[in-house]
This record gives sequence, C-alpha cells and structure tokens, in this order.
Amino acid sequence: MLKSVDLADYDSSLATSISRRTCTEGTRTKVLEELNEWANDANGPGVYWMNGMAGTGKTTIACTFSGLLKRRGLLAASFFCTRTSADCRDVTRIIPTIACQMARYSASFQQHLCEAIRKEPSARSKTIAKQFELLLTGPLQKMGDATLGNQVVVMDALDECDDQGGVGMLLDVLFRLTSRLPLKIFVTSRPESEIYSKMTYHAGSRTGVRLHDIEKSLVSADIKLYLEEALGPVSPDPSQIEELVERCGVLFIYAATLARYILPGGGKINSQKRLRLVLDMSPDAVKGTEQIDALYAAVLKSALEDEDMEEKEKEDVWTVLRMVLLAEEPIGVETIATLGRIGDGSRVEYALVPLRSVLHQSSAGVVSTLHASFPDFMFSPKRSGPYFCDTAKYSASLADKCFKIMKTQLRMNICDLPSSFIPDVKVEDLQDRMKANISPTLGYTCRYWASHLRKAPRSEKLMTALEEFVTVRLLFWMEIMSLRRDLSTGVEILYGTKLWLTQSGAGPSEQALAVRVADSANFMTLHASTPASESTPHIYISSLPFCARSSSVYTHYWPRMQGLLELRGSLMDRRETAALATWNIGSKVLSVAYSPDGSRVAVGCHDGSVSIRNAYDGTLLVGPLQGHTDAVRSVVFSSDGRLVASGSHDRTIRVWDVCSGSLITHPFHGHTSRVNSVSFSPDSTRIVSGSDDTTIRVWRATDGAILMDPLQGHTEAINWVTFSPDGTLIASTSSDMTIRLWHSHDGTPAASPFHGHTEPVNCVTFTPDGTRLVSGSDDYTVRLCRVSDGSAVTGPFQGHTDAVNSVAVSGDGTLVASGSNDGTVRVWRLDDGTLAAGPFAGHTDVIWSVVYAPDGTRAISGSLDRTMRVWNVRGGLVATASSDLPLSELKSLCFSPDGAHVVTESDKNGIQMWSVIDGTCQPGSVDMRPPSPRLHMSSPDGLYTAQTDERGQLVQVVRAADETAVAGPFNVSPRVWRLSDDSASLMVGFSDGRMEVVDLKSGRTALHLRSGGDDEVGMVVQSLERSLLASVDTKLWRSQVLRIWSTLEPIVSLQLPPTLSRASEQVYTLSDFYSQCRIRKDGWLVDADDNLLLWLPSDMIDLGFSLFASLIIRRSGVLQVPKQSLVAGEQWAKCYTKG
Repeated sequence: MLKSVDLADYDSSLATSISRRTCTEGTRTKVLEELNEWANDANGPGVYWMNGMAGTGKTTIACTFSGLLKRRGLLAASFFCTRTSADCRDVTRIIPTIACQMARYSASFQQHLCEAIRKEPSARSKTIAKQFELLLTGPLQKMGDATLGNQVVVMDALDECDDQGGVGMLLDVLFRLTSRLPLKIFVTSRPESEIYSKMTYHAGSRTGVRLHDIEKSLVSADIKLYLEEALGPVSPDPSQIEELVERCGVLFIYAATLARYILPGGGKINSQKRLRLVLDMSPDAVKGTEQIDALYAAVLKSALEDEDMEEKEKEDVWTVLRMVLLAEEPIGVETIATLGRIGDGSRVEYALVPLRSVLHQSSAGVVSTLHASFPDFMFSPKRSGPYFCDTAKYSASLADKCFKIMKTQLRMNICDLPSSFIPDVKVEDLQDRMKANISPTLGYTCRYWASHLRKAPRSEKLMTALEEFVTVRLLFWMEIMSLRRDLSTGVEILYGTKLWLTQSGAGPSEQALAVRVADSANFMTLHASTPASESTPHIYISSLPFCARSSSVYTHYWPRMQGLLELRGSLMDRRETAALATWNIGSKVLSVAYSPDGSRVAVGCHDGSVSIRNAYDGTLLVGPLQGHTDAVRSVVFSSDGRLVASGSHDRTIRVWDVCSGSLITHPFHGHTSRVNSVSFSPDSTRIVSGSDDTTIRVWRATDGAILMDPLQGHTEAINWVTFSPDGTLIASTSSDMTIRLWHSHDGTPAASPFHGHTEPVNCVTFTPDGTRLVSGSDDYTVRLCRVSDGSAVTGPFQGHTDAVNSVAVSGDGTLVASGSNDGTVRVWRLDDGTLAAGPFAGHTDVIWSVVYAPDGTRAISGSLDRTMRVWNVRGGLVATASSDLPLSELKSLCFSPDGAHVVTESDKNGIQMWSVIDGTCQPGSVDMRPPSPRLHMSSPDGLYTAQTDERGQLVQVVRAADETAVAGPFNVSPRVWRLSDDSASLMVGFSDGRMEVVDLKSGRTALHLRSGGDDEVGMVVQSLERSLLASVDTKLWRSQVLRIWSTLEPIVSLQLPPTLSRASEQVYTLSDFYSQCRIRKDGWLVDADDNLLLWLPSDMIDLGFSLFASLIIRRSGVLQVPKQSLVAGEQWAKCYTKG
C-alpha cells in the first residue's frame, strides 16, 4: 500500500498554513508564458529547471503554474517540498505520492498501478530508482494508447529535502527515464551543489531559467505591480513605490516582507509611519544578503523596540519568536504558550501581531516562519547582530520545559485503553482517545524533547531532569510513542541522548546516567522489535517481565508493579544475555556493517542481495539491491555514510549509493575468483579487496580504476582485508594462517608475515589507535598482536568451541566482539583477553559477521540461520557458567511420599531427588528407587481395566464389571499412559506434548495440559494426594525435560475476557483455560477468540514454557513459575501501583 503525502499537493491545507500563494495578477507573465510554451511543446526537453536564490519567488511561480496546468487538465501531480513538514521534506515519499495523484487522475493508470502494487507490496520502501520503475514507468508503459497526454509533474523546492544525496539520485532517474514516458517534469530549487552538479551534467536534456538572472527591469516591473496592489490601502505615491522597488532588487521575498511589515493586517499599526521608516533606511549595497538582512532587522526593531509596548509584552514577543524559530515543526498557540512559559494563549496571539512580517499563523492556529531565509538570518550572529537567536542557550531552557511538561502530563494508561487483550489497531475510538488525552503540547514534547536536549550544553539541571525521566516516566512516554506508532523513533531518540551524555568531557555522573539511558534504549528496542508492540498495554504485561534483571529499567520499575508474570531460576538468569531484537532477513546473512552515524545497517546475503536497514528496528530502508549473481560476502560503508561497497563470490565489487540504491559506476572486474572482503580507505577514495585468487587489489572508489598492481604474497585465499585508521596500511588475512601488512600507497610489504594462528585466519581489524591488530581463526581463538612487529600483546582469547569468523573492536578500543561457528557472540577485554560480556546465544547456525554500533552499546550479528540479532554488549553482562544438571536417559520416576520431591533414576546418574519447589537436586538413596514404569493393565482396586491394540497401544479404559468405557476410545493413541495409585484417574501423554487426566468415576477429562514446546511426553506420574503431576518430555535430538504441574488449581490465573465471563471476578480453571489457549507462531499466547493474553520470547517457547507448569527442569537449568495471579484484560492497568 502506498502512503501519499497529501500535504505536498500545491493547494493542500498546508499551503494555507504556511501562506503559500500565487503570483499577483499581471506579474511574472514572461516566465509563465515560457513555462506554458514548454508544457505545450511535445518535442521539447522533458525537464524544466527553474532555480534561483532564496526569495526570488520560485514557489509562488510553481504554485501559479500548477494552478494553470490544473485548469487546463495538464497537471499530472505536484509535490511541494517544505522544511515545515517531515513528510514533505522526505525525498523517498515523492515518487509514491506522485503515483497516487496520477492514479486519481487516470482510471487506466490506477488499474496498472494497483496491479504493480499487488505484485510488489513493498514498492514504496524500495530505492528511488526502483520506485520510479515500479510505480511510474511500468504502469505508464502498460497503458498503451490510453496515455495521459502531455502531462506535467511539478516538484518544488527540492533543496528543502533533508537528504540531498537522495535528491541527486532522483534527478538522475528523472533524466534517464523521463524521455521514455509521456510526462514532463518541472523542478524548482536553489542552486545547491548536489542539485546544481546534476543539472549541469544533464544540461543537454533540459531547459530552464535562473530567476535571479532574469533582466532586472522585468523583475522590477513585476515587483512594482505586486507592491501597488499589496500597499494599495496605504496609497504610496509613485516615487515611494519606485524607491521600494529599487530596494527589493530581484527578491520577491523582500517585497512580500515589506508588504507584511507595512500592512500587517491587524492591530493598531500606523502603516504610514512604517512606510516612512522603510524609506528612511540606509540603502545598503545590493550584493549578498545585506538587503534582506536590513529589512529583517528593521522588522525586528519595530517589533521588539516599540516604545508603546510594556517590557512584559516585549518579553512575550521575544519568547514567541524564539519558540517558533527553535520548534522542530510548526506549532500551535497553546504549545507556544506552554513551552514559552507565557501561560496564556491570548498573550501569544498579541505577541504575534508585530511579527506577522516574518511569521505566519494559519487558520488552524499553527505558527511557522514565512520563509527559509528568516531562520538563516536569525541563527547567524554576524547577520542578525543583537537579534541573534542562540540555539544552545535557548535549547537548554526549552529542553527543561519539555521535561516539566512530561512530568505533569504523562501518566500510566494515558488513553484509558480498555483492555490488554486487543491490539491498538482494534481499539475503535483510539484516535478520539488520543486527541482527548494527549495534548498537542505533550505530543510535541514527547517527539522532540531530545532534539532540544542535544542542542544544549550539558548541565546539572538537565541531567537531573533526564535522570528523573528515565527512572520515573520512561514507560509512560513509551505508551505515547507506541500509540503514535513511533517506537523506532523513540529508540533513536534514546540512543542519541546517550551519545549526548558521553561527549568529550563527560564525568562519572554523565557516564552513569548514560548507562541508564542505554538500558532504556535497549528495553525499548526489545519491545519495539517484537509483536508485543502491537498492543500498548504489553509494554507492562509482556515486555517488562522479560527485561534483563540487571537493567536499570527493571530495577526502577519492577518494584512499582503487581500482577505481572514473575519467573525465577537459572534459565531466567541466563536471559541477561538474550538478544534485544531478532530480525528475520529471509536469506543467509554473510556480512553486516554499521553506518558511521549508527542509524543504518548494510546487509550482504547468500542470495546475492544487498540491503540497507534501519539500525533501530530492522525495517528495510533501501533494497534489496540486485546486481550480484552470487553470494555477497562483504559489505562496508564509506566514512561519510553515503556509499556502500559490496564484494561477492561472483568475482566483482560494486559500489552503491545508500540513498537511491543505484550503482555509482560499473562493477569492478579484475579478480579471477571469489571476492571475500572489501574495505574503504578512511577518506573513502579507495577500496581494497581480497579474493580466493590469493591477490589483493586497490581500486579508485568513484570509477573502479585499478590504482596499482595486485598485492601478492599470500599463498592461499585472502579472507579479510582492511585499512588502518590513518589509511597508510592495509592488513590482510589468509587461509595460509598468516597476517600481512602492506603500504597502501604502493602495495609494498610493510612487514614480514605475522604468525601465531594454527589454522586459517578468517578476519582482522585494527584497534582505533592503529597500534594493534585483532584477528580470529579456524583455530577457535582470537589473537591480539602489535602492528610494529607482530608480537602477541597477550595470550590468545579462548572460549569459542568452533571457528571464529568475525571480530569487531569497540570505538573506545577497550573491547572486542567475536562471532563464531559455535553460534555465539563473545565480548573480550582487549587488555587481558578475559570475557567482558556473553557468551550471547540465540543463533541456530553459524555466525558469519559481527559489528559494533558506533556508540559501543550494541552489537549486531548476522548468521546462516537467516536472522540478524541485536545484543546488549555493555560490559558486565557475563553469562554465569553452568554445568549440566544430571537429567538424561531417565528410566523411571515417582513422587516422594511427602510430595516434596520427584525421584528419578538413570543409568548415568543413578537415583536423584528434585525439589518440586525450586528444582534443586540431591542424590537419593537406594530405598527411594522409583518403581519400574511397566504398564499395569488394571487399577490397584481392580475396578478398571485398560484395553490395548495389537501393538500394545492404549485404546480405552473400561469398568471391569461390565466393560463400559470410562476413558476413550482415543482418536490418537497416547504415547504413554498410567493408572493412578488410588485408582481414581488415568493419565495419558501424547507425541505432540499434550497430556490429559481423566476422572475414572465420571469419565470426564478433568485436566488438559500442554507444554509450550513440541516435545513428546515420555513418562507421567501423579503425586499421592493428586495435587501435582510430573512428566518427562523428550525427543531423540533433545535432552529430556522434567516438568512439575499443578493439578488442583492453576499456577497462573488470568481474568476472563468479557465475552467468556460468567462472573466479574471469575478466573480460568486449568481445564477451561487450556481447552481454549494456544501459542501462535508469532509468540502470542491467545485464547479461542484470539485475545492477546501474553507475548512470549522465542527462547521461553523453546524452553517449553507453560503458564501451568510450576517448574521446568532441563540439563541446562531450571525455570520456576511461582503461584501467582496476573492482571490482564480490563484489569490490566492495575499492574501499576505507583509505589
């Protein structure tokens, strides 16, 4: 589905909000005539570029031209970029929006567009080139004779897009493909470098005009007409008009600002006096920005130094002005009043009156700057002088106010969500609830508090406010970000805040707070990356219970909760090192690389694809990029983050533009075998590659030119190559078990081969200071050696149980992460090789790549299991060493007479006693040996008899007296069965993990149980008093699992959904609950109506977690589920106690 940016249309509601207007009648006639001629010329250039410096009237002309085209039926679409809207400055939204607008114009185009989207639902997330091909080129070419005619697409102010590299790629696509389509493209922009270079390169394929080069007399005539109309009520005489026209030069924005200053349209303003003030201004030189600067200064002097204004009123004007300038988006009057501490919207309205020359207030009350040239003026101390807006100074105050607003307005369950059983999208009146409970001011502060914080210098006041926010209100803020479907932005906000805290000069208090902020970011990552994020209440219900116990989020918030799932035991403790997020990629992941700013991740896959993903939530940003014809073994970002190089087993290297996804030049050919590794030089001008052909090659990054002869010396495949931090050296590793250093300028050896590893060396990286090398090998070790002579700095880092394929050093040079064939990631202290964090387990196959985030808080690994996983690699999270519990090859089991233990027997471990409370194990005596598990065909009292088939499998249990069936016949034969010692019940277990307890007297199934996993039930036994059930699950390829079940009452009780309730406080019985409950593939524990009861992490499901087992014992550890009652459904908000 495409998401059109409706506000980008030339005549949208945003146009009114930001005071976009059309040309005064009779002005700009020559330019408009030329544009009409171009539009009518079917054989003319397909692209028209109108450029000019700020204030020359580009947008006004584009708006007028769009209106003219629409009236003639020639406007195919329009996209007006503006800094005042995030969507309207996103270059990736342009093509989808244009396609949507064209679909409204043409039914035929709409039909073919819908067909294209059905075939490629993710079209809008593709590269700009792919978007153009799928959403425009394809549908247009399929229209055949039913073409749109000579239609025009208008794109205004491309220079206001955030990603200028993406704009450059858009222009490349336009020039390459427009000639084949029945469309013309009209583009306006300032002559910024990226746009100017593209337009210059394609000069032969376009036409255009530079507004500031138009003959001044023509522009002056248009400005004169405009001023005569705009200043009509003041009745200036002709000489005054001429003087004003002269001052305007070629800048229409000057004329427009003059008109708004002299006639602001409200209030008791002496317009004649203002006209005289303007005319009395000293006529500065006409070059540069001096004209508009002088006018802006005059406007501000009038607004801020009015003798008739009280000092408090002047302060209000200053406050409103700064608020609008510093705001991250247009904001309403009440938000200005609250953030500016003015306190009264009427005072804001009054303060806006003298600022109407430079600020605009829409009919909806939203305020923004009128033109991009005004903020440019205000943020330059040289240009604005006494009116300079000091961003750092005033951002500190604004950030502090944001924290105070969140302190007073955030609360638990802010939108009074009715139930935790339903996802947010099914809350019918959610938008009304959000509008009623989340004020525009709170919405703004939740989205932008960190933007203001990061522009301010660190201070004790802000640190205290931030500390209170993350320890008291983090979860409440997450609610709002969740309801607005903006969790990934929240993650980015927190990681950015962590970086702000750790900037140069950060002391112990800043570092400690940075840890808490990083914990908050990790918890938000954990929640945002799972299906639990579908329902805002499950921030508390599902995510907090599985938060790492060492996390400050858990330590601060868990004591304030009640009725949430509580789990204990060694298996829960091991979740400290569980992945923060798991992203399914769909192909075997061979290489991962972080962008320099940490916001994106490049991924190289076995299927030959390259993709760019959001580093915070794993969503696809660009790609998959197609071109390689074999596995992509290596990907790497350039130092400016604009390019990605990929090396493939197809023997080529390719360089991709990150924004557009297009190749910047042809593939690099030269290697005669698989390319295993590529690396950019620090200045991004060169690329080094290593291959199975035993050579290293150095290429010019821009065009693939080979810069020197192949570097030769290794005798087997080159597995890894990398530049030193200063770019002077190249390090390489090989299957010949050596590391070599080369001078990067000429390829000559810089040292003799370094030896130490005893098997092929798979990877190598420099430490940030360039003095040491870290390498990983098939010999299971990580080694650290000196660059100067190759000598070992410390002994090998040992712990992996298989080959080490990838190593990465943290930005501060203190830690190294390694990924291995053993499926784990480990983090080592670089100074002594001891384990600093991990091992991090979760991958189910070989890990080929691991990389540190630039901030050092996370690592991402890529595996042959087709996933990428995000790990919290902060030092100190070391998994406790565990020895296998004596649980294997069990022959029999029984309960102790007092029911306090389960007694097991195996050939390997003998007789063991397991506590039914906490799973602790101790040796048992011979006299406690469990009886043989042989089947008894009759109950102990002789009243019931089991009947089996010819294979010995149970068919049914009958009364001995008359052979009336009391249990069965079973549709699926139980794998195990047993008659209880008291002759009261039959216990059966099935191959799919199900268990049933049948009451023999009534013939009713008294209990349904099922493990969370897919284990087979191998043995089952009931305690004498029938309150507990013990079962052993097993599969040939997995160790055995011993479970203790409660049979008389549930271990965990839940409130019934309203549709199933018979009494307001009724709880599920085990039988009622289990007959309706299941775990979906996405991890949700749901009932028959798909109510969302609880989301379970995959490792908990793999453990065989069940709400009704009080204890799970595996060889690797114990999971204990205490008896508890969970708040859920309509009662969910009671989980917060405000303690």
